[in-house]
Amino acid sequence: YRRPRINFVLDEDIRDDLTVWAKEEGRTMSNLVERIVTAAVQGKRDSHPNQNPLIQQKQAGKGGTS
Repeated sequence: YRRPRINFVLDEDIRDDLTVWAKEEGRTMSNLVERIVTAAVQGKRDSHPNQNPLIQQKQAGKGGTS
């Protein structure tokens, strides 16, 4: 199973901060960014459970009309 990959652009100073942070934690940059993004998305889901598009999509598929 190959997980999806994304690319994004950020300021050089932020990249440098993330590089230091990743080294301090003994992680790769990719792993650190994945953990940060995952925590942010989970926080968003937890604070707005009715606005989660994945939940809405699943609910729309249950017993809906075709």
